[in-house]
Amino acid sequence: MRRRNGPPSRIDELTERTRQEARSLSRRRRAETRRLEPVFAPGARFVSWLAPYITRALMFAIKLLAALIALILEIGLLVIRWAGGAFYGAALVIADATRRHVTPRSTVAFVGLAAAAGLGISQFFDYHGVAVDAPAYSGEIGNIAAVPITGRETAGSAHLWVLLPLAAVAAVLIVAAYRGRPRLGRLVAVCGLVGLAVAISVDLPQGLEVGRPGLAFNGTEAQLLQGFWAEVACSAVLILCGGLLAHYSRGMTRERKQRQRRAGRDMRRSPHQEVGGVYPGLQAGP
Repeated sequence: MRRRNGPPSRIDELTERTRQEARSLSRRRRAETRRLEPVFAPGARFVSWLAPYITRALMFAIKLLAALIALILEIGLLVIRWAGGAFYGAALVIADATRRHVTPRSTVAFVGLAAAAGLGISQFFDYHGVAVDAPAYSGEIGNIAAVPITGRETAGSAHLWVLLPLAAVAAVLIVAAYRGRPRLGRLVAVCGLVGLAVAISVDLPQGLEVGRPGLAFNGTEAQLLQGFWAEVACSAVLILCGGLLAHYSRGMTRERKQRQRRAGRDMRRSPHQEVGGVYPGLQAGP
């Protein structure tokens, strides 16, 4: 009560002075703003006039972007539908062609031709090699580094490339047997037997010999490489395909003979021969 009724303190004076300065500063700013209003008024009116156009332009850009996204999605759906229809049609065509053309006989002929081609190509691969210092590469070292192989020889050089023309002959016989000559299928099997016999009787003994590398290096070991196993596998497939092709072509020959017999009977029947006492041209009523 004494402080309230007594003279004002220093803090109250400073507070009052600060309030007065703030009020005067605010009045000056309002006065300056009123003086500058005529200057900024045209700009404010221009901005207020331009604002609707800017807003419309932004809305138009947003709508255009949304329409573009919708168009892209629609085009994507159309492309997916078209691709699905095209794939479905292609699948139907492939399925129909497979049903009509992919038969056991054609499958066997295709596999036989692939085996004949493989037999010819195998003659250019190495069938024999000599591993040098093989015992040193046993264990963990063999998992890191392969055994060096020297003295490589191609399969054709072991038997004077005799299996190369044999493969060509087998391919020709397969095509002829596929066209309806079943006896030639047996010759395809004979070609496979000849190839297998050459691989076992000629290539196998020579492939297990170390030869000169065995005298020049220590710890040598003869190995049969991919050329030998390829010609053995292709020869075995030719034997199998030759027997199957002879079997399936025999059935086709029977069907062809039956069709020829039917055609011959139809041709022997004269168009003027009467059937049941009536000429063929007079059988239909008016």
